[in-house]
Amino acid sequence: MSRLYRLMVLILVSFLIISCGASSPDPPTSNLLPRNPNIILDEPITLEVWLDLDFTRNNSLFEEMARDFETVYPEVEVQIYSFVRESMPQRVKGEVQGRLPPNVVQGHVYAMAGQGLAEPLEQEWGEWEATDPTISSEFLPSALKEVTWQGVRYGVPFDIYTLVLFYNRDHFDEANLPYPGGDYDLFSLIKAATILSQPEENRYGLGLTTDPWYIYAWVTGAGGDVVEGDSETGYTLTLDSKTNVDVLNFLLSLVEDGYAPLPTSRPRDYEDTRQQFLNGQISMYFGELQDIHLIQSTDPEFPLGIAHLPRTPARDSAASVLGSSGLFIPRGASNQDVAFEFIKWATNDRYVIPLGRRVGRFPAKTWLRTSPEFTENLMLTPVFEQLDAAQPYRLDLFPEAEEAFGDAVKTAFYKLATPAEALHEAQIFAQNSLLEASQ
Repeated sequence: MSRLYRLMVLILVSFLIISCGASSPDPPTSNLLPRNPNIILDEPITLEVWLDLDFTRNNSLFEEMARDFETVYPEVEVQIYSFVRESMPQRVKGEVQGRLPPNVVQGHVYAMAGQGLAEPLEQEWGEWEATDPTISSEFLPSALKEVTWQGVRYGVPFDIYTLVLFYNRDHFDEANLPYPGGDYDLFSLIKAATILSQPEENRYGLGLTTDPWYIYAWVTGAGGDVVEGDSETGYTLTLDSKTNVDVLNFLLSLVEDGYAPLPTSRPRDYEDTRQQFLNGQISMYFGELQDIHLIQSTDPEFPLGIAHLPRTPARDSAASVLGSSGLFIPRGASNQDVAFEFIKWATNDRYVIPLGRRVGRFPAKTWLRTSPEFTENLMLTPVFEQLDAAQPYRLDLFPEAEEAFGDAVKTAFYKLATPAEALHEAQIFAQNSLLEASQ
């Protein structure tokens, strides 16, 4: 084959490649959600979306969602920003006060609405229900309550979770202990922690954290609370109740008796507890739904066991703690019609099903406990069974009180004050903060 002939072939092939590329159609949009005909945009806009970093770290789901949305709404550019969950409420408050809030934010909508930081969305919900009359029934009632303030919906439920008991099956086998079951109670937990603890070998029966949300699970398990009342009649702080003092004394005794290591007390120290569990340093801990996904996806051979939280003497008044995030529009945000449309997309089954599979964050949908997508994983069963009775967390309605409660827990663990003294000081500080805020 002559050099000239080969050159002509290369030119022809190159021409065909370029021609095919030029004539190839745009990516098909038929499998995407349809465009809302009521969204009419005369000029390009930017939609700023703030998400929990735990949801976006090491996965591309939300970038894929944004690109899909931009395909159907080419006038819109979606910019996604991720932040540590604990920092977001203060960030939103600052942006709302500065009158430059993002368009969509993920968070605990109930608390954001109660603090006046979210836009009411009853009209948007009404228009959505007019086109899809069954849409509200798709969401778990407990999750809908977490986006509703004084009878008005301020957001759309995104995910839901609660705490369950994680345990190392190998540790229980080595000690000839039965696995935690339906009759597992607080006495059984303490007995197992006693037998499983070997402080001299840096192994403990139980892991603890100072995070207020996790501590709240121990409080609700004892039949107590840190806030009483409701959004209609008003709330009363009960940080220093006798039950709460007793709970904190009990947790301290676990450390003092060598059944649990002293929590690190750093921000998000529940991550330290999970790592200690994975390292084999602790045998049990109270963990979240997403911890199951993390362990199963990163260490599938780990001898993981999951059970309900242990029953306590409080019996019917005891409960685990409920967690749920939603998507809302901060007060004063622009382009609210487009922002709500994006929220509808983000909470559609097209995206929340892979949210559970890929991220381990499970949708607040009624089909959650019956869908083969998730029911085949038997580790999730105790979580689903506890959702209905889980107690919603309300202390984040009052950020200063929540911080004071968290500081009191750390103060007690590190013996800078007794639990009664630490919680009483937190109660006084929190009440004074609320009084100043109301003036």
